[in-house]
Parts: sequence; structure tokens; C-alpha cells
Amino acid sequence: MTIITCNTQNHCDFCIANCQYHPIVKIGLILLVAALPFAGALGEADTSKAALWLKRNERFVPEFKTMVQLWGLYSTGMEVYNSDRNLYEPVDDRINLMLRRARFIVSGEPYNNLRYTVVFFYDQTGRDLLASGIGPANKADPMAGIWDAFFQWKITKNEWAYLTAGWFRPQVQRESITSGWSVNSFEKSMSQNYLRTHLVGTGAGRAMGINLGGLMDAGDFDLNYNFGFFNPQTPVLPGAAAAKTLSPLWAGRLSLSLGDPEMEKYGINYDINYFNKRKGVSLDLNATRQGPTDLFRSATTFGPGFLLNWGPLNLDGEWMWMEREGNRKKGSSQTPAFAAKSGTGHARAGVNIPAGRFVVEPIFMIMQFQGALDAAGQSNASAVKSSYGAETTYDAGINWYLDSKNLKIMLHYTWRTGDPGEAADGTLANMYFNQPSIGAIRRGNWLGLGVNAIF
Repeated sequence: MTIITCNTQNHCDFCIANCQYHPIVKIGLILLVAALPFAGALGEADTSKAALWLKRNERFVPEFKTMVQLWGLYSTGMEVYNSDRNLYEPVDDRINLMLRRARFIVSGEPYNNLRYTVVFFYDQTGRDLLASGIGPANKADPMAGIWDAFFQWKITKNEWAYLTAGWFRPQVQRESITSGWSVNSFEKSMSQNYLRTHLVGTGAGRAMGINLGGLMDAGDFDLNYNFGFFNPQTPVLPGAAAAKTLSPLWAGRLSLSLGDPEMEKYGINYDINYFNKRKGVSLDLNATRQGPTDLFRSATTFGPGFLLNWGPLNLDGEWMWMEREGNRKKGSSQTPAFAAKSGTGHARAGVNIPAGRFVVEPIFMIMQFQGALDAAGQSNASAVKSSYGAETTYDAGINWYLDSKNLKIMLHYTWRTGDPGEAADGTLANMYFNQPSIGAIRRGNWLGLGVNAIF
């Protein structure tokens, strides 16, 4: 077995010299002002209790958890581009058995209010690249590595303020920060991958960072907030030690819950199905910004999302607008600045139906990515390594919950369409047309039978 880290992380000098009026500095000042109430709350804290945080938890015992997704796909309609013949050629329809996701989690609270979490991954074992599924393959000698690794410090006695630091996901876009074991579609909406590559340059979506977040109960509503900065891996220099120009990624999210809250305690993992126990709606607002890098002048994200749970009904969705600004050099001169814009999101619905002591849930999901379709817009997107063209994915199926989300059997059909716009055959425009290690494709459809388990 080969042990690796999930992604190579670019290192950078984290400073903004001669930049007193830079927007990031302004954001930092806003964060400082927002943190003042927490400072007051800390000032009122009992100093003897604060000292207990420095004392090791005598009852500390590490916690262990195993999470597995065992899937079987019947893949149809997959095509691979033959550059010698300038055409797409079909591959055989096939059955692909794989461990789509496999995780081993170690966590604990060695000191009062200070927790750690380390997640090891063993994903895509058995994945056939010429099947219609998503993502890279894990070779015959499977790879394992670190998926998440972070500390979380509870700053206040209530749930108002937590500090999370380490290797984890920027807290934006509900789909990206919700586990694959918690969503009710067969596969997660791949809108998350378009956002993740936009933010950190990789589909895994992790980066080193620090995040201030909390949960506030205001009686009639609850507010979940997160604000953090990260050192993302830039796609301009994959595997390189550094980039000449690199700026931190700032990411923020607010979620307002009306009716029953989503969570009683703060965390950075989320649920979709509350199994008839919640009657409430959550309204989200997400935003990110990154300054100049070797690849672009700036990159931003903005978009809303929602989650509605009303007894047996589960509805969720979101839409993210993404933009990268850049310049294209021609010799010693530069062309005027341009902006490569795209958007992605999903909508999903499921209904819990009692079946004895079990629950059956029929669901339907649609995912959309929309980038530039014209030649000029696609050229701009390529210059800053953004996706373009369009893609739509549909998922219809049924979930059989044997033990809530701890043990679930799924039977779904997933089909996809893609539009390259004015791009020629052989384009790598977006995920429908691109399979890493293979190249240009037209991704097919699949019928999936899966078992998700948490032990």
C-alpha cells in the first residue's frame, strides 16, 4: 500500500505588504469588529474554568469510526475521443464494482473544549476509468492518505464561537461541506467539484486554513456563521513548491434557520434528511474572494442555497456564480482585463415513506453547470483554467434506510448531457467531456446499486 497525502499543497508567504486599503484588509477589519462580542463573553468567563482548558482530559479516549460506500454500476453510452480519426468511439458497456468512498476516522477531546479529527481515505478502489462514474481511479495497489486533519477549539461556553484550524473544506456551498453519506442522491451533485476546483484547484476541495464559526439561537431563528481564510493549492503550478504570486482565499457563509434548527451544536458537517424530526427551513448565503495569483488577477464566488425539511419532505438546492479575472499576455504587452464567468448548482427532492421499522425515500435531483459557449468566452476560460460549455446531470432513484443513514441501500439511474458550445470535438471543456488519465470523452449513463454504511 502506498501512503500519500490527498493533494500537494503549495506553500506561500502569507502577507499583504503595502496594501492598507486592500479589500482583504477591509474584510479582516470587519471580522475583528464582529469578534468583539466574543471577546466580551470571554472576559466574563470564570478564570478558574479557563485554566481547566490547559488541563488534560483524564477521561480522554480516542474515538474511531469507519465509513464505506460499496457500489456496483452498470455503465452505458461512454465514448472516448480518437484524435487520430477525429471522432468519438464507444467503449463496451460494463459492470464496475468499487469502493466509491472509504474512510477511517480518529477523533477525540484530549483537553477541555479542544477536539481533533483525522480522516483517512481509501476512495475509488476498483474504479474503472472507462465506466461512466466520476473521478480518478485507485490503481491495483490502492492508495490511502489524509482526507481531513484539523483541531477545533470551542472558545465560548455557549455555541457562539469555535475556531477550526488545519486541513479541511472552506465552509461554503452546502453540497461541498455535506458528507457523501448524508446526501440522498446516489452520487453527490458534481456542482461541488466545479466549485472546489474554482476555489482550491482540486476536486477534493481541501486546503490548509483557519475558520471562525458559531451557532446563535435568537429564539425565533438560528444563525450559523463561518468565516475563514485558506492557502489553496493553485492549479497554475500543480506539484510545485511555490507560486511567484499567491493570495489567500477568504471564504464566508451565513445560514439562517427558521422553525426547527438544523443543529443543536456547532460543527462543520451537515445533514439533508432528518427523518421527519425537523420542520424548518435554512437559507444560506455563500461568498469567497481570492486576490492575485500567477494564474488570475482575482477569483470570486457568490450564491444562495436552501434546505427545507417539513416532516417527511426533504428539499435542498443552491446556485453559485463563479468568476476569475485575468490578463492575456502578447509578447511584452497585455490585452485588457477579461472575466471568465460560470455558474453551477443543483435542486433535489426526496420524501420519507415508512416501511415497517425502516424508511424508503424516492428522490430526484438535477445538476447544472453553465459556462461560456462562445469561442471568445471559452478562450478566456481556458486562459485562467476555468471550465466552460455546459453539463446537466439527472438522478432518479430510491433509498432504503435500514438504520437511518448508518446503513442505506440505494438503487438509482443517473444520466447526463453535455454541450461543448463552439469548442471542437476533443475538447476538455468540463467534466462531461474530460476524464483524467483518459482525456477527451463523452461521459455515459449508469444504473447504480449501492450500500452506504457507517460503523
